[in-house]
Amino acid sequence: MNFYLIDGNSYFYRAYHAIRGLSNSKGLPTNAIYGFTNMLLKIIREKKPDALVIVFDSPVPTGRHRIYEEYKAQRPGMPGDLALQVPRIKEVIKAFNIPVFEMPGYEADDIICTLAKKAASRGAETFIVSGDKDMMQVVSGSIRIYDPMKEAIIDENYIRDRFEMPPGKISEIMALTGDAVDNIPGVKGIGEKRAKELLLRAGSLDELLNHPEKIENERLSTMIRENLENIKLSKILATIDTNIPIDVDTGDLAVKEPDWPALLRLFTEFEFKSLIKLVPTRGYGPRGRYGTITNKGQLLAFLGKGEKK
Repeated sequence: MNFYLIDGNSYFYRAYHAIRGLSNSKGLPTNAIYGFTNMLLKIIREKKPDALVIVFDSPVPTGRHRIYEEYKAQRPGMPGDLALQVPRIKEVIKAFNIPVFEMPGYEADDIICTLAKKAASRGAETFIVSGDKDMMQVVSGSIRIYDPMKEAIIDENYIRDRFEMPPGKISEIMALTGDAVDNIPGVKGIGEKRAKELLLRAGSLDELLNHPEKIENERLSTMIRENLENIKLSKILATIDTNIPIDVDTGDLAVKEPDWPALLRLFTEFEFKSLIKLVPTRGYGPRGRYGTITNKGQLLAFLGKGEKK
């Protein structure tokens, strides 16, 4: 079984910024809805997942926020026209019969990686749909990352070639470099290249922090000594939690036939003419011929007929 996990927040922001100025005749902004739907269809058509879930962040503060109030504090608020579309995007997902996970107090990254670990332990080939570097720390022989922007698969070999260390060390690198996107402090002045050099020479982050005097470069040694607490904090913030309390059977997450009447209603309301053409008629639609979809192959055949708006 191949299992795909999509970061819903990342997806709708990408869709929102990729398409601008789209709305229906009633003035409802639809650019993010349209972009999200097409990105989702692309995954279904091209990757043919056996199981698929979409995960969203919860608005409730997480454990990381409780540890560090400035965590993600620099991020701007959601644009108003995007906020209007998010509930409608969730309606589209529901109509596709795709399971959604959102847990108060937990980040999407942690939920995704917990589900990925569970699926992999049961023999599934698991793909995390994301471009975030922090996700790399859970990559293994059966967990990979699919970056839809670069059309790239990130596996263990990629990580070892790029970082010269295994995936589990990614959080140690981020503890030193920090992360501007999530406002993880790290050490100002230490980038990825320098962080790799320090960790490779020391052997581990713990060894580096316990013996900063062993660093030959006096300036770097001073930087580490003066930022010990920041580094420890950054390590906690950067480490993905793969033990979220989720009780789910990945077999229940199999791709199902969409609720075609619901999709037809939504696509008609949004005035997505090209997407309306994807909906098979079963006596409820405007077109004359109709048929029943009974298996995944037929579903993919229908979705493969899509055109761009």
